Amino acid sequence: MRDFWYEAQKKAKKTARDRGFQGWNDVAVWRDFKPIYIPEDIWPHYLEHVTSERFTRRSHSGADNWNRSIHGGVTTHTGGSVPFAAHAKWMVRLI
Repeated sequence: MRDFWYEAQKKAKKTARDRGFQGWNDVAVWRDFKPIYIPEDIWPHYLEHVTSERFTRRSHSGADNWNRSIHGGVTTHTGGSVPFAAHAKWMVRLI
């Protein structure tokens, strides 16, 4: 469901940007560009949700956690294609 709403928001922003609106990333600008597959009575509730203090706080917290630098690099939840044993040895060297 999260991806559905993210895509709807992205589509609204893109439409506002393509039509030359300044500040297209601001909810006040892209609120008038509801995707056609979202019902008229649902869109205002979604916009109210994404502008709420709780949503904004959690969004910033998640972004801060995602972009936090540890040991000189941005954190991710993967080790890539490195085998677990090699990754563990590399982590020991960092400590």
